[in-house]
Amino acid sequence: MNLFVLPSWYPSAAQPVAGLFVREQVAAVAHQRPAWNVVVGHWGGHDGALSLRDAGASLRALRWRAAASSGWHEAAGWHEMLTPKLSWTLGLAGGGAAGLLSASRRNLQATQQRFGAVSLIHAHVGFPAGWIASRLAAETSLPYVLTEHMSPFPTAALLRDSRPTPALRQAFDNAAATVAVSPALAARIRSLGLPCSDVIANVVDETRFVVSTRPAPEPFVWLTLGALTAQKGVDVLLRAFAAAALPPQVELHVAGDGPQRAALHALADELRLAGRVRWLGAIAPAAVPALMASCHAFVLASRHETFGVVLAEALMSGKPLLATRCGGPEFIVTGGNGRLVPPGDVQALAVAMQQMHAGASAFDPVTLRNDALLRFSRGAVAGQLVALYERVLASR
Repeated sequence: MNLFVLPSWYPSAAQPVAGLFVREQVAAVAHQRPAWNVVVGHWGGHDGALSLRDAGASLRALRWRAAASSGWHEAAGWHEMLTPKLSWTLGLAGGGAAGLLSASRRNLQATQQRFGAVSLIHAHVGFPAGWIASRLAAETSLPYVLTEHMSPFPTAALLRDSRPTPALRQAFDNAAATVAVSPALAARIRSLGLPCSDVIANVVDETRFVVSTRPAPEPFVWLTLGALTAQKGVDVLLRAFAAAALPPQVELHVAGDGPQRAALHALADELRLAGRVRWLGAIAPAAVPALMASCHAFVLASRHETFGVVLAEALMSGKPLLATRCGGPEFIVTGGNGRLVPPGDVQALAVAMQQMHAGASAFDPVTLRNDALLRFSRGAVAGQLVALYERVLASR
């Protein structure tokens, strides 16, 4: 079988984490079905993203486009085909979607020339990849599967009078199967009158994460990992940490970077947390397993999430979880592996931090990892995807 994967976001030099969940899923499917030819066709992701607000980023994108060329890259078990194209904000002439469609058409043709007929397209995110897949399907009669990851869903640019734009509706209505990465996202998709046939979680490569039966050394460390944006609720987390009346040696480690960095640093100073909060900055994906291993518990105070890969990674590392009830975390956090609190509720989060600090030793790391293996490992997720592909092809 020849599988053509079409991501809206994909890791690049400019944004090595963007769309990482797509690459992890591709690797899992390729590992599950080594006889298949799995090809990712992309246009360069954020390397070619122009920005109206960041002249430096636009200049880097233009330089990248001038130097980039089409070609194949061989990954560990799958293939990547790049046709470089520039993109920009959706509100301005469609974000360059016509050029992305042209690049994707060339990538699909290159795949067919190299490996023969493509059996199925798997697009990730309704726009632009889902819309592109619908156009390619109309041209080639190929079926496509669409997985949605967008948070929040949909973004404002993809709504018109509180309804999905025609391009987004086309992506969903013409798909042979539509997948959400959590039940909450599936419910949101259906509430807009769009089809959603399946719920399949994002994948975590279990071989990257290890569990130690010995507790991490003191002092007790709370870890959070994510972009420093309003969505991630780090401001709420800082206020809760200050209000939790935890022992003074307890630390909060904040990993990630983003536009709210300066404001959050100032808030920590205002709350007199400067000596108890460690700002770790941007973390490379390869460094995440060691970071997870070094903490005692993981906390995510997001205002909204469609899934929450970092929660599944922490669970795979044998760490108990504390998160907000904001969509995706409800699919991951259970009474057996952690606690959920309302988003934006400083006091509830502070109380939960107190209680989890006092009872963290009651969570068995091996049991937590086994929970993650059953639901989010390569075998668990890839098995569901392969079954979905086979169901789609059998129905045709």
